[in-house]
Amino acid sequence: MHIGVLGLNHRTTPVELREQMAFREEELPEALTAVRRELKIPECVILSTCNRVELYTLLPELNGHAARLREFLARFHQLDPAHLSDRFYWHLQPDSVRHLFRVAAGLESMVLGESEILGQVREAYAQAAACGSVGPVFHRLFQTAIRTGKEVRTKTRIGQGATSVSSVAVELARRIFRDFRSKTILTLGAGQMGEAALRSLQDQGVGSVLVANRTLAAAEPLALAFKGKAVPLTELEPALIQADIVISSTAADHYLLTRAQVHRIMTARRGRPIFLIDISVPRNLDPKIAELENVYLYDIDDLEEIASANRRRRLDEVTSCAAIVEDQLENFLTRISAAR
Repeated sequence: MHIGVLGLNHRTTPVELREQMAFREEELPEALTAVRRELKIPECVILSTCNRVELYTLLPELNGHAARLREFLARFHQLDPAHLSDRFYWHLQPDSVRHLFRVAAGLESMVLGESEILGQVREAYAQAAACGSVGPVFHRLFQTAIRTGKEVRTKTRIGQGATSVSSVAVELARRIFRDFRSKTILTLGAGQMGEAALRSLQDQGVGSVLVANRTLAAAEPLALAFKGKAVPLTELEPALIQADIVISSTAADHYLLTRAQVHRIMTARRGRPIFLIDISVPRNLDPKIAELENVYLYDIDDLEEIASANRRRRLDEVTSCAAIVEDQLENFLTRISAAR
């Protein structure tokens, strides 16, 4: 028996194609059953996330399975196989096992060391097990992968420090507010970067969301997506009195907020702290705002500087993480060889 993995990810495939290749949760039982039936494969797990689609298979023999798996994926998603042939990678053990352990450890992620992938590996394993697609080899394989991911996160600092603008925004906001549940986020503009920061902050359990935009028609869809309220820019100051966290991401070529305006707002707020993130280029918030007491202002350069420093620290941990992966790989291969 051989363990193989056929996959594509953010390095090999643009998001437009990854979207077409992704499996919805309700499709997984059908897909797992079809793979096992059509290719005579005893064990199979499908890992499908926004950044990767991977088929882990236990192969009774090596006989053109890579090509047949590629054809299966194309057929299942009704795509032309000719457009996919150079997008896939194909690994056999030990490389396939090493790859899975590195995936679970966050070493193959777009954001190095991100934690979400470990939960996604665990969920993919659980879904395949529920469908009867996991036997003794893959039970041991995926349990070891999950253990490897946990060990990497507990014994190294690979997951420390946010590395994206939106995640840095959360990291900085936590320096001001320990608990987000009673806080209000106000976003100025309805752009993609603002939405990403808003999503990261709301994932922490923020109480309410306000979306201010030059036109309400543009603000309302974003506000609706986050169960918030759209407000026109003409009502910006009352909204700022209410808000605790402000994200500015508009295309305006001038300051939407001046020092004098924020000073007036802080008086009405009775000095209650306010956290402002200006990710607009050019900046929308007057830098002099930062001079005011209980006002915490960061711009895109501040966030990128922090994210870059965090990336460097994570890169320093890769060698330690890889050593853990190799130890677990050697132990796993020894165990399955002894079990044969």
